[in-house]
Amino acid sequence: MSAVAATAMFLAGVAVVAGVFRGFHTSLDMLMGAAVILVPSVWVAASLTSRRSVISPIWVGLARYSMAAVGFAMVFALRPESGPVAVLAGSALALLLPPFMVVWHQRRLDRTRDTDERAQETRGP
Repeated sequence: MSAVAATAMFLAGVAVVAGVFRGFHTSLDMLMGAAVILVPSVWVAASLTSRRSVISPIWVGLARYSMAAVGFAMVFALRPESGPVAVLAGSALALLLPPFMVVWHQRRLDRTRDTDERAQETRGP
């Protein structure tokens, strides 16, 4: 769940930068493209990590991609003037960044743990 939140914050920053250089509509399109991917991702993370999850991971994956397809249809139906490149750029970043955020977060935790262990070793018993 924290990887999705970190991705959302990073994408908001990227969208602001894109908005400065390309305009407000590009920024909005990127955010909408990211939302199409991130909203189902949050639902999947919540579904698979809940203690009462009885849904098969296969069905959750199918539902995730079905929700994303419906999301793309809604984006272009509700806002036909959306730029497809910006929407797809936002969704591609939202799809690719969470695994990198998980790896980054895990490495950061490992370094913190290693630092704490070294500090305890130098103090002695």
